[in-house]
Amino acid sequence: MVKQERAGRTRRAVLLAAAETFARVGFEAASLVDISRRAGVSKGALYFHFVSKQALADGVRRASGREVGSAALRALRADGPALQGLIDFSHELARMLREDVVVRAGVRLGRQGPRRDGAQEGPDGPPVASDVAWRSLTAVVHRLLDRAAEAGELRPGVDRRAAAELLTAVAAGQVLLAGEETGRPGPEAVSRLWTAALPALVTAEHRAG
Repeated sequence: MVKQERAGRTRRAVLLAAAETFARVGFEAASLVDISRRAGVSKGALYFHFVSKQALADGVRRASGREVGSAALRALRADGPALQGLIDFSHELARMLREDVVVRAGVRLGRQGPRRDGAQEGPDGPPVASDVAWRSLTAVVHRLLDRAAEAGELRPGVDRRAAAELLTAVAAGQVLLAGEETGRPGPEAVSRLWTAALPALVTAEHRAG
């Protein structure tokens, strides 16, 4: 049991060190020697958990996807008005892009790192396409907009499909910007987007709330 706990701590330390390195310099420039030093483990210990730099990048991508997925699940389970839940979810995603190095690394790897779609499954699980977690957000937006419509929160006749596609496209743009520059998207940027989008979705009396 003690060995398992120690192995788990080592693996988490390596993943975090890898995420910090990938977020800072990208996949190609990342060095396993630097990652092992940052994690405070030997290179042999690193290879025990991840057989290659590609396997390590896949592990970071999965960890990033899990964090985004957990945030989406919390948004779907939250109480209160669905549209407010969607707004809160967008702010949470923006915060993760700014502050969570694992999520930031996953975004950068998705844009710059090599893909392994269709590769043979390894000990760390099946390969993950770089954008699967972000593409799945479209379903979350659709579901929350459907709930908002059912609760009478939206304007009559709002095209929920078009609204979900537009909001998802805006979110994707924010993800791309976050991959280019740290500290983005800021909360004020997310607020400006909703200030522009809400008049098309809800009436003035509902916007006040």
